[in-house]
Amino acid sequence: MSPFNVEDQIQKAQQDGKFDNLRGQGKPLTHLETDAFEQLVNEQGFRPHFVELDAEIRAKTELARQAVRRTYEWVVQARGGGSVDRHYAQDEWRQALRIFDQRLVEINKLIQTFNLELPEPLRHTQKFPLKRDEELQKMNLIVKLD
Repeated sequence: MSPFNVEDQIQKAQQDGKFDNLRGQGKPLTHLETDAFEQLVNEQGFRPHFVELDAEIRAKTELARQAVRRTYEWVVQARGGGSVDRHYAQDEWRQALRIFDQRLVEINKLIQTFNLELPEPLRHTQKFPLKRDEELQKMNLIVKLD
């Protein structure tokens, strides 16, 4: 038997019983069903920074939308019921828009970092910066409440 002939070495090891007590013997090779990256994430709890950024962007965007929607609904309800001064309600809406704009600036910085950190094969998933008017339109909110 040649030391360089792998097939002969495997057959000799089988005859000697060296493969008889292997861990997972007789079980399917499940590790081949997922890619190595996904397996690492699942087993080790590791998430690349761009994945963490994506989650943070989604969460902060949702919070910003919820806050501006709450204020909008309050202003519309308060003005419709006549329980609040129109100028006060208008000032509250303007303040909500200022805060929304500040949050969008912060989110857009995260989006820029996210886009820069994306690996090359995932560049097609880059995010566009958020714009106030487009976000309000998505939520069916009117910017000017006269």
